[in-house]
Amino acid sequence: MKDKIKVFLTLAIVMAGIYFVATKLTDIRDEDIEFINTDYKYSKGVVTKKSVYKGHSIKVKYVVEGKVYTGSDGIDAGNKIREGDSVDIKYSMTKPELMITEFNEQFKK
Repeated sequence: MKDKIKVFLTLAIVMAGIYFVATKLTDIRDEDIEFINTDYKYSKGVVTKKSVYKGHSIKVKYVVEGKVYTGSDGIDAGNKIREGDSVDIKYSMTKPELMITEFNEQFKK
């Protein structure tokens, strides 16, 4: 019986840890989007990678004042975007490394 309790407690701790990390990452992303929306510009980027395994996201390369940046953002599972496609982005003028793509519901052009 003690072994079952130990296993249960261990699983509960691991699940709580995973929940905490996922929640914290979501909060950080929300703060970044809020920061972007305070002072931003629109531009174009190129999709360099599309990931549909364990989450749906794209990596985008874009240029701000001659400097190349790479960022990532989520996409819907059914989105037909491919590597090499051009996408609209919104980036922070203060921190150009922060951006969101046209596929983000917070984009609003």
